[in-house]
Amino acid sequence: MHSNPFPFVSIIALLSLLAIHTQAQEQEQEQRWYQVELLIFSQPEADTGEQWDALPQLAYPGTARFLIYPEQVAARRAEHPGISELDEFGRLWLRAEQNNDGAIMEAEALPTAADSRVTVEPANAAAASSAMQPTPFVALPLGESEFYGKAAYMQRSGGYRTLFHERWVQPVLGKDSAIPLVIDRSGDSGDWPLLQGSVKIHISRYLHLETNLWLNTRGEYFPNNAWRMPAPPLGPPAVIVEEAEPVPEEEPYFVSAPAQPGTLDTPDPNEPIAEVEDTGPVYPWRHAVLLQQKRRMRSNEVHYIDHPLLGVVIRFTPLDEDQLKAMADTELAGATALN
Repeated sequence: MHSNPFPFVSIIALLSLLAIHTQAQEQEQEQRWYQVELLIFSQPEADTGEQWDALPQLAYPGTARFLIYPEQVAARRAEHPGISELDEFGRLWLRAEQNNDGAIMEAEALPTAADSRVTVEPANAAAASSAMQPTPFVALPLGESEFYGKAAYMQRSGGYRTLFHERWVQPVLGKDSAIPLVIDRSGDSGDWPLLQGSVKIHISRYLHLETNLWLNTRGEYFPNNAWRMPAPPLGPPAVIVEEAEPVPEEEPYFVSAPAQPGTLDTPDPNEPIAEVEDTGPVYPWRHAVLLQQKRRMRSNEVHYIDHPLLGVVIRFTPLDEDQLKAMADTELAGATALN
């Protein structure tokens, strides 16, 4: 019986093959696409004796992305003629176009919000179709969504209020690669909506949902009606407008006349200085309740996160290559129709 003269080399080779196989599995796993439907609602009539943290730690993630709303993108483009671009995080950049003399040029006609065919950038759509994948994170119509009827019934019942209900497709990545999704637009509006925060979706062996959501409230559960917590942060902007630098105008040449006595307004030192009024936004709420949880989930199942004041319902539907290709073709056809 002959012994292996290079047992260590054999072990290294085996480990290398296992590493390659594991890496291939991880890469394949990171390309899994899902349709995500997310419904978040409040329970205004809920009467609980919960003791809420008076000063919850509320923060948006340092890196985040947004859903793309085609109608809103078209409307903002119509308001700001010039160069527009959607970046990889779903942010819309609007830049004024200038000629060589620095003057702002008229942009070509842009689609309006009323154009229901607007989807995403034609260039992005073409690239998506060539890769047989649709553009991810584009908000899809809710008419055929699974939760549409349920959300309408809950709203009619009076015991619930829909705060967020959207449907989109995306590749679900590993935890380290996944980017949180901001679900509000407070960074654009400059005020505090009822619901703020973000969610993070990632995958390992199971799908995972991490919620970082807070509900702004009137704080009726606190006995001191005069107390108010500091304002939570506003979210990062989803629309970034880069204004063109103003072109300096040449000052007309003139000869100044000598000053005449008694013509200058001399301020009265005894007159009080007028205070500058703070016109910044004022937090209209008293308190915020945080919903911060991590849940492991399976696809093709409806999952519910319960909370005394909030409810989160989510479903992940896996998409195969044929479904992705069909979505990409539909997207490309809609973008081509705009040209």
